[in-house]
Formats: sequence, C-alpha cells, structure tokens
Amino acid sequence: MYLGEYSISVTSGNRVAIPKRLREQLNKSGSTNGGLVVTRGYEGCIVLVAESEFHELLNGVSDIPFISANKRETARFLLSGAHEVELDAQGRFIIPESLHQYAKITDGKVVFLGVGNWIEIWDEAVWQEYRARLDDNSSEIAERLLQTQSTKQA
Repeated sequence: MYLGEYSISVTSGNRVAIPKRLREQLNKSGSTNGGLVVTRGYEGCIVLVAESEFHELLNGVSDIPFISANKRETARFLLSGAHEVELDAQGRFIIPESLHQYAKITDGKVVFLGVGNWIEIWDEAVWQEYRARLDDNSSEIAERLLQTQSTKQA
C-alpha cells in the first residue's frame, strides 16, 4: 500500500525521482520487477502504478460491455495516455511530455501522493489549490461516499 505526501523537484528533461519511501513500498510489493506505468489521472494528476496493478485497475473497465460509451471513453482516457517507464539506478524516470503538459507541471516541483493502490503525481501549485478545496469539503465528500455505498447495498 502506498502512503504519504512528498514534494520533489523535476530536473531538466522532465526527470523525477520517486521518493525513497514510495520506492521502498514498490520494492516490498515486487512492483518494480514487472515495470511501471504512468498515465493520466483524474482531477489533473498523473497516476503511477506497477504494471500488474495497472491491469487490476483496468479490471473494472474491462467488465463493462464494449457497447458502453462510458467504457470506451474511460479506456481512451486511461490507455491512450499510458506509458511504460523504467527507473534508473537512482529511482528516477522521465515524465513523458504529454503527461507533463496534461498535469500542468510548470514550476519544477511535483508532489507524490501515496493513495493506497496507486501513486499520484501533481504539480505542486495545482495540488496546493486542490488540497485547500479538499480540506474544506472532506466531511461532505465522505458523507456522499457513504450514501453511495448505502445505495449499492440496498
């Protein structure tokens, strides 16, 4: 499980180091053996997952019939933006230019978030703005989630 929030600099050429604690969590799960995938995430972030975990994340999409427009659009969003990346000896990888632009990484600083089964990468300023809204609305968001789960169980 990936946990924590880490601010990291992006070097020239869009190279970024995965924070040591997240690298350790990736290594414990054996995730770095099969490669890593980065793709577009929701709310303007980039998602980083082990290749095996990427397939698990897509299982929910693959269970939906092909005739569903929502399935096709979700698959396009996630898969067309996906790139396999390899870590160098220092645990760094290059953020593909298309994802660098998508996440609006501008000031050379990103924030890595461990979010359970995946890792999110945000432009630092974008994350700070989003985080302020999240902090203000976290109780309401949790209540809506609880209501959604209650509806599914009924």
